[in-house]
Amino acid sequence: MTGDRQNYDEQRRSRVRQARERRTETTAREPRRRSQRNDRRRKENVAAMAVIAAMLVCLAVVALAIWNMGNPVGPNAVQADGEPVPPEVNGAGIRAAAAQGEEGTSGGTGAGQGFQQLSDPFLVLVNNEVPLPDGWQVTPNFIGEETVDMRIYNDLNNMFLAAQEDGITLWVASGYRSVEDQERILDREIKAHMRDDGMTEEEAREYSLRTINPPGYSEHHTGFVVDLNDVSDDFEETEAYRWLCEHAAEYGFVQRYRSDKVEYTGIDNESWHYRYVGPENAQQMQQLDMCLEEYVQYLKDRGIR
Repeated sequence: MTGDRQNYDEQRRSRVRQARERRTETTAREPRRRSQRNDRRRKENVAAMAVIAAMLVCLAVVALAIWNMGNPVGPNAVQADGEPVPPEVNGAGIRAAAAQGEEGTSGGTGAGQGFQQLSDPFLVLVNNEVPLPDGWQVTPNFIGEETVDMRIYNDLNNMFLAAQEDGITLWVASGYRSVEDQERILDREIKAHMRDDGMTEEEAREYSLRTINPPGYSEHHTGFVVDLNDVSDDFEETEAYRWLCEHAAEYGFVQRYRSDKVEYTGIDNESWHYRYVGPENAQQMQQLDMCLEEYVQYLKDRGIR
């Protein structure tokens, strides 16, 4: 068993080195290609979305008018018995709380600096609106040539071993990143756009932030995130991806950014980006078909803090 494990570790280190070399060549190209494809899709869909939005607005106005006839709402609304309308019924109360940044809303990506994290550290929310919490601590542990927080190491390693037993090879192409690491990545991308695409610095920064979160706002800072294998859109067509779709939740991992959840996450589809939330949370998120933003708000709505 020791010899097999050593061979497995050596093979995985070799694959990581090869993947890094491939990433070096494609890092500048892949985000641009993905952004260009997404821009085309957005332009193609904008007319249809406008029509749908107009129809929804009309329906919402009619529904609200009907609702208001028998259900007064507002910060001072009361029921027929004189008692205040509960917050979960009082839509104006929910909107007011969200505007004050007391809670995130199920239709957004968070409430920024005022966002209140849940007590479960594995459900810490970090996105382009919610920064890494002050004082967040990571104890790095090597897996291959990358590091992750030691709290997720055992489940991650067990997932890799289970995949290997099924003939699937997985490795970590990118794990924990410090704020300084993220600054270097963003700066490198900005300079590449200025050099290769003739953009001004302001244009290059705006374009780069479509695919790279600002320093302090990247999930990689948590130590709970891994980018797997080749970090490419092609990963979605592999047996490894299909295996993860079926088994990742058993080990506490979820695909963090999906194409059908962009409205919540603010990030385009990334089939290689996996976030650890713990097995129980991961399986419940899978059953509810929720991304992390939705799931955190789902728990808050049920009084879980």
